Amino acid sequence: MTELGGEDVNQGPSPRVLILAMDPRTHKRDYRRVAGLAAHFLDEEGAQVEVVTAESSGWTALDERARLHPIDRFEARHPLPWLEHTIVSRVPRAVVWPFIRLGRPGAVLDRVQRRVSGAVHRRLFVVPFYRHVRPLLLSRIARRRVLPGIDMARVSRVIVIEDTSVPFARRLARRYPDLTVTTRQTRTLEPEV
Repeated sequence: MTELGGEDVNQGPSPRVLILAMDPRTHKRDYRRVAGLAAHFLDEEGAQVEVVTAESSGWTALDERARLHPIDRFEARHPLPWLEHTIVSRVPRAVVWPFIRLGRPGAVLDRVQRRVSGAVHRRLFVVPFYRHVRPLLLSRIARRRVLPGIDMARVSRVIVIEDTSVPFARRLARRYPDLTVTTRQTRTLEPEV
């Protein structure tokens, strides 16, 4: 056997593939696509696979040998979404909470508060603002929290699965000009021409 602890005795350390799937919830097939790519690179190419995502659930099909880097808890603790959640959901919920004990009128008030909070969240925060800011925010979080834990000198390919990952991939491409950063989901470690 030529492999010892992730290193090939004849060729040195095994290459790494970094898969960026920051928001796979937009398409359910992205989970399967990432799991398939990871399995191929692990089994066929002998590479180590790192997956960076902002969604920690839904990765049951991902091979356990692939390293998953979830950043959703860092996003939740960021001041921007935390402040919005506090103003739109927590404070109104605290105001409505004493009335819930009143029975049916309290339950109706609670339902109305939840609907209004959800509508304000979607229509005034997510759609006009946060969906445009989120990729940049996730890029910054990944750069600060995940990148120090990955040996970028050994990464041979970065695969971008969806649009939310593009700002982080662009930063990686500028910082490491010899690195292959691609949206093509080809199953090879050969550099693209």
